[in-house]
Amino acid sequence: MGLGPSIKMTTLHHFRCPVTHILSEDSDIEFTGIIVDGVSENCDDKIYTAKRVGDIARSVRADGALVAIDGWGNHHIDFVNIIEQLGIRQIPSVGLSYIGLQGRLVCTNSFVDCIIDFNKNESGYESCVVGQNNLTDYDAFKALGLLKNKLRKAGKLAPKKSHDSHTISNNTKEKRLSKLVRKVFTINEVSFSDKTYISNGKLFIEKNIAEKYLAEEPRIKNISVDIIPPGDYDRFVNSNLDFSPIACKINGELGEGTTHLITGVTLMLNGVEDKSGFQPSNIGSSEGILKNRFTPDMAGTAASNDYILHVDILFNEGEGRTSEGIYAAHRIADRIAGDIRRCLANLENMAYKREEFYDIMRPDKPKIILVKIVSGLGNMYDTAMFPYEPGGVIGARNMMGSKNLPYIISPNQCRDGVIHSLL
Repeated sequence: MGLGPSIKMTTLHHFRCPVTHILSEDSDIEFTGIIVDGVSENCDDKIYTAKRVGDIARSVRADGALVAIDGWGNHHIDFVNIIEQLGIRQIPSVGLSYIGLQGRLVCTNSFVDCIIDFNKNESGYESCVVGQNNLTDYDAFKALGLLKNKLRKAGKLAPKKSHDSHTISNNTKEKRLSKLVRKVFTINEVSFSDKTYISNGKLFIEKNIAEKYLAEEPRIKNISVDIIPPGDYDRFVNSNLDFSPIACKINGELGEGTTHLITGVTLMLNGVEDKSGFQPSNIGSSEGILKNRFTPDMAGTAASNDYILHVDILFNEGEGRTSEGIYAAHRIADRIAGDIRRCLANLENMAYKREEFYDIMRPDKPKIILVKIVSGLGNMYDTAMFPYEPGGVIGARNMMGSKNLPYIISPNQCRDGVIHSLL
């Protein structure tokens, strides 16, 4: 038991995290930060990392927490341990997890008293449809509402007003901290060409782009790059490894400065092993006809009107079952995206939408943290932190290699792609 295709939080999901969005928009609270904790293999490590999450939460003076996880079964041990460690430190929490009929908790404690079940499948069971059981804005909104009720009962939040304050206010006590500027360029058409470039809202992909990077990864036998037009889903795809954004830093570190992002195109990474035909997966592979194997318009999947840049990896036999092989596949996708990033970084004569995001301090409001429990067991169930580029993997440090010790990141770092899912 662990992680299935329908609940997994892809790189794109973290980039567009629904919980980060909802917490950032609520002026009743201060969204203090995000703790990223990796799922560990043995019980002692699970308890150890849960205690460290509790220590960090107390150190930042958290008044409450939302705890979100995209696994179940054994992974719920990490989930309930973290909720317990928060509770021991008098930090009330609300959990968000897939439960349904299949993911019921394997253990619990007295502090686990409120969980939002983000199962969307009528059967109540996990499925092999990527995104079908994804955590949504509505799930996050309900969880925050329940947490605010807990805070009111504890005297940490003023009684609810007659109107809803789920918007950013002009509170004079607010202090804006780090600023992230995002310039969003819309792509209306994607096609192959002799070179990769962007012009007048059109993205052109070098037709031989895959050949440029094959020799750099000996664990990979072949790479195929395809362009899938919006809605053209009646085609076979191998098991999904990730959906990711295409964005690049212009200045500053991840979480600050300026980022260029394109919309209208999402990168999809898939793969299969040579000879055996093994489909890389944790507890269920997602190969099949694309229209039956992903749910569009979720936080972690392509929009229904997106072009999909489809990178398909043929692993050498056995390499789809190794962490080295999975990393190699993600590096190839990152390098292919890198060709587009170099064009995106130099766009000058194309209209864009400017977005500004701030990490905000509200001294008179309760401090809320988000705890993300992410994959950290290696192979195709791992997470990499702080890549060189938004949503990338090159330059990142994986959770398993870091002993799954928790990171604390800012909301802006999350929305600028510091979390990469290796799934």
